[in-house]
Amino acid sequence: MRITLKQLAVFEAVARSGQVAKAAEMVNLSSPAASMALSELEKQLDARLFERIGNRLRLNSQGSLLLPLATEALQKVDQIEHAFSPAGAELGGDLNISASSTIGNYLLARSAVAFCQQHTNTLVNVDIDNSQKVINAVLEFRSEMGFIEGQCLDSRLTVEAWHKDRLLVFCHPAHPLAGKVVQPSELNNMPWVMREEGSGTRDCFVNAANTLDMQPQEKFRFSTPDAIKQAVKQGAGLGVLSELTLEKELIRKELAVIHVEGLALERKFYRIHHKSRHFTPIGLAFTEFCQTFLNTEG
Repeated sequence: MRITLKQLAVFEAVARSGQVAKAAEMVNLSSPAASMALSELEKQLDARLFERIGNRLRLNSQGSLLLPLATEALQKVDQIEHAFSPAGAELGGDLNISASSTIGNYLLARSAVAFCQQHTNTLVNVDIDNSQKVINAVLEFRSEMGFIEGQCLDSRLTVEAWHKDRLLVFCHPAHPLAGKVVQPSELNNMPWVMREEGSGTRDCFVNAANTLDMQPQEKFRFSTPDAIKQAVKQGAGLGVLSELTLEKELIRKELAVIHVEGLALERKFYRIHHKSRHFTPIGLAFTEFCQTFLNTEG
């Protein structure tokens, strides 16, 4: 049996993208060449590695078994190449990371751009979704690392505190409680515009509210901060989001804060990675860059 690095690279790219054509672009091959490499790998292993669901390929149990081994083998090759690169050689390559909505839109998007401007031979791909889907992307080896807004208890992942954040309760500027300090009981039975299930913002707020027996009444549910802010501006109810997402609207007085006595809404952002996957040189460099650029905990 002679498994090649090209076969493993194609397999990993298909696992990440779900399509042979997209995988071919990722590894700089034609679609027929990528398809042939995958077929040869399955023939040599005498095993199917994917199941077709619609127009996408999804790892089956055999593929899930191979993925961490293939990733580790490819990373070892990257480490060998990096170890024997000339001193001072320019950093290059692609980095795939996932981030929950607030972190991705308000911290990592500008970090990725600044990093790539400094290292012109690199490309940082930031996939933005809710915290649970970020966790899934790291578990499935589609992302080298993830950034989430809540804790993660999955034993397969290393979870490290990365940054700090604070949530704010806010309302329409004409709301009778706008700008006031209130008791939790004063918010009972008021309608709320909430983030979706799986959102770190939602989990943080609901847990804090439950400790004060606030029992927020969800009236609307949206998956993006912009949709929530727009709904609150229309008088749909109260909202709660990261202060990172509200800065412009508060300065323009388009929204107003409500200060709730005893409601603890400070939280940490976390970086996660799979315990069986080592950081690539570009992954390490990006982590160090963010520590300075964003003043993260490191």
